[in-house]
Amino acid sequence: MQDKTKIIDSLYERNFLDDSEEIVLSDGFDDALIGVTCSNPKVAIYDFWKGIDCIMKSDNDVTFDEALDWLEDFAQLKMEENELLTPIFVKTL
Repeated sequence: MQDKTKIIDSLYERNFLDDSEEIVLSDGFDDALIGVTCSNPKVAIYDFWKGIDCIMKSDNDVTFDEALDWLEDFAQLKMEENELLTPIFVKTL
């Protein structure tokens, strides 16, 4: 797992974020981060399937189906809250 501070620093160093911009990262999903949106405000984008892997690695008792259900519910809840900076989970092909 990567250090969240290092991830954020890297986003600024690579000019993915301007000095005046902030970004919200989801705790425990550092290894699933795949990028940020190009639109403003910037939003973190996570690979949904890697997110499931992160959940399963954090708790060996969680099955794939349980992790799938939890992450789908979590992602849907965040979208319904309609917060502009809410991270996005993308089901990659």
